[in-house]
Amino acid sequence: MAKQVQSALQRIKVNLPGGFVSIGDLKALLLAIEAAGIRTIKVGTRQQILFAATSAQLEALTYDLFNQELVHEVNTDYYPNIVSSYVSDGIFNQSRWLREGVYKDILASFEFVPKLKVNIVDANQSLVPYYTGNLNFVSSDVGNFWHVFVRWPKTNQIFAWSSLVYSMDIGEVCRQLELLILDGGGLPRAGEEALGACLESKVKELVQFHYQDPVQPLVESEFRLPYYEGFNRYDEKYWLGIYRPDETYTVSFLLAICNACQTSRIGQLYTTPWRSLIIKDIRQEDRKAWDSILDAHRVNLRHASNELNWQVEDWCEPALLLKRSIVRYFDRLNIRTYRLCFGIKMRSNSGIWGSIVLRETIGERGESYFDISHTEDFNANSRVLIPYKQRVAKSALPKTLRRLCDYFYDSKADDGEMPADRSLTRLPGVSEEALLHPQFQCAHCLSIYDPAYGDALAAVPPGLEFADLPEDYTCGVCGATKKDFNPINRSNKAALTS
Repeated sequence: MAKQVQSALQRIKVNLPGGFVSIGDLKALLLAIEAAGIRTIKVGTRQQILFAATSAQLEALTYDLFNQELVHEVNTDYYPNIVSSYVSDGIFNQSRWLREGVYKDILASFEFVPKLKVNIVDANQSLVPYYTGNLNFVSSDVGNFWHVFVRWPKTNQIFAWSSLVYSMDIGEVCRQLELLILDGGGLPRAGEEALGACLESKVKELVQFHYQDPVQPLVESEFRLPYYEGFNRYDEKYWLGIYRPDETYTVSFLLAICNACQTSRIGQLYTTPWRSLIIKDIRQEDRKAWDSILDAHRVNLRHASNELNWQVEDWCEPALLLKRSIVRYFDRLNIRTYRLCFGIKMRSNSGIWGSIVLRETIGERGESYFDISHTEDFNANSRVLIPYKQRVAKSALPKTLRRLCDYFYDSKADDGEMPADRSLTRLPGVSEEALLHPQFQCAHCLSIYDPAYGDALAAVPPGLEFADLPEDYTCGVCGATKKDFNPINRSNKAALTS
């Protein structure tokens, strides 16, 4: 009986172009979903909203979905969401020219709904991937001009344009590229070296748009996934990141968020490719009200980084279960994964990415194996995948991944960077005396500030005494102020030698 009910469920996807939605539109959608008897939603890897409904529930929802003019699909994915790094603006980066207005102007310039995946991302952030789209626009050093990278559908072949494209021409360039790619238009076969140059020249023939030569080639930022959850202080306000390990959010919780946003005049909610939600511009005086909402709905914050840095496919319970088993192993052995992220591909063309990628393969007898690859230099934005191990049994994945993590940190140590966690050597440049200096503990989240290691989440380098921290320093974990830290009476050297 349960299987029959499950099979009757329809999968609905609602696109949020750019990964944001006005609170008014979101609340109207949630009220319609709630009225239809649906209790939970999910966030997809392309920043869209996903939920399941019976045929009767979907029929009740149809009018509301069309009335709101939100692009939605049932059991299909003809129109993938436009992904953007707008969510990062002001909290994970402070770009020289790329601001809220530029993102919104670009999205407004699309006079059609793309069938190809479009990514519009700031080169100076690591939250949103560069190349997971088919048409990828990455910000350049020239104001309002973008690098263009075309990835042919269902391949890993990426072609870089020789010229930069102007912000307000991105929509029309995408339209012309989509027509050429989907209709053929006498183009060379996918994979031929001439394809990228041919696409660029044909678009220039078809439409007049502003372009110019790049001042310098794109320099990919080193991938360091920011801690995107919990309350975080910025510009005298807070932003709140919410992540759910089961990737599911209750409608009642989201409606409470919408009401709180309307009360405090917060206009938008953002989604991330990591299936989390972000609310910006929370005032200090409203912090208590937000804590009450989290309490009432039993929403936990501050999950371990091991839990956050995974990409799994939409609607894929086997991948989610596999992730959980590996995360439990990592947590039990306290394995470090900072600067790494992991992707699990159960389907060949799912668009899942990461610095370490697990791809399922099926043996001759139907048994499941995994091929493990990592990107060049373990940069998740790299376009080059390097095989590591093939045909790894599911039971052997945790230990194999542990060895690969060790390999990553050993390679960084060889380059003069941070050594692997398992070695108890101190960081380069940190003296023996620094290890004896006092530590301070946050009164709210109990994290410890140790001068020997600094605070990576708050961008504080190793070797800086607590007294020398700026007065506006805030805890990298919970955002508490400097005065909320208390001295603790134990030395780091004792911990290292115990």
